[in-house]
Amino acid sequence: MWRLKRYKAALFLALAVGTLLSACSLKTQTTGGETRVIKTVHGEVEVPVDPQRVIVTYCLGDVLALGVKPSATYDAAGTAYEKEVADIPVWDKFEAEEILSYDPDLILVVNQEQYDIASKIAPTVLLPFTELSLEERVRFLGDVLNRRDEAEKALDNFEQKLKEAKAALSEKQIMDKTVSIFGIDANGSIWVFGDKWGRGGDLIYSHLGFKAPDIVQDEIIAKDQYRDISMEVIQDYAGDYLILSGDIDDLNGNTIWESLPAVKNGRTVPIDFTLFYDIDIYSSSVQLDYLLDAMLNMPE
Repeated sequence: MWRLKRYKAALFLALAVGTLLSACSLKTQTTGGETRVIKTVHGEVEVPVDPQRVIVTYCLGDVLALGVKPSATYDAAGTAYEKEVADIPVWDKFEAEEILSYDPDLILVVNQEQYDIASKIAPTVLLPFTELSLEERVRFLGDVLNRRDEAEKALDNFEQKLKEAKAALSEKQIMDKTVSIFGIDANGSIWVFGDKWGRGGDLIYSHLGFKAPDIVQDEIIAKDQYRDISMEVIQDYAGDYLILSGDIDDLNGNTIWESLPAVKNGRTVPIDFTLFYDIDIYSSSVQLDYLLDAMLNMPE
C-alpha cells in the first residue's frame, strides 16, 4: 500500500510539472513585444499592442474591414470575403494542436467551447456577438486590435452606404413595407428568422430599419429568433417582401405559397445561405448591394 501511495504521488508530481512546463512553453511561444490589458466578458486579458498572427472563428469580415488579415481561417468558400482570405491556410477543425501550429499571438472566439481550447494557446478574447450591435462589435474589435481609427472609418463608410440605400428605397416607396425572412431546409421544413440569426436579418431589420409582420416582430425578433412553421400558417408570417434561402423550387406549385401577395406580386428575393450567413460589416456591405439591386428592380 505504501509503495502504491508513493507511486501515485510521483505520478501526480510528474503530471503537474509536465503541465506547468507545457503552459510556460505555450506562453513563451505566444507572447512577446509590448502588451496591454483590455476588459472582456472573461475579465481582463493581456493582448499584444500590435497583434501579427490573429485567429478568428466568426465575424472575420469585421477584422478584415479593420485591415487585419488572419494567419489562418475556417473554410470561407462562398462568403463575401472569400477572395480576401484565399491565400491563407484553412484549418480542418478548431482543435488545439492544429491552432497551435499557426503560432497565434491573439485568438478571437465566439463561444465558451472555443474559448476553453484557445485560452490555453494564446491570449483569447470571447466576442459575445449576439449581445452586441454591429457598431458596438466593430468598436470593441477596434479596441482589441488597437485599430480604433480604422473602426470608426469602417463604420462611417457603412453608415453612408446605408443612408444612400434608404434614400433609394424610400424613393420607390419600399421602406414602409414589411419584410419576412424564410428558409427552406433539406427536409422541406419552413423556418422564419429574426434579426440575429443570419440570412440578412441584422441588416434588414436593425440597419435598414424594415419592419416585420407583427407576429414576427413580437414572437421571433423579440424572443426566439427562429421558428419552424407550417404552410397552413405561413400567411401570418409573410410580409410584403420575402427574403428566401434554401431550395425554394420545392415550393413551386404549392397553392398556399403561390397565393401569398409577395409571391403573386414578384416580391421575393432568393439569397445564398453562405453569402448571407455572416453579420459582420464587410459581409453586410456586400449583402446590402445584393438586396438593394434586387428590391429596386422589383415590380412596384
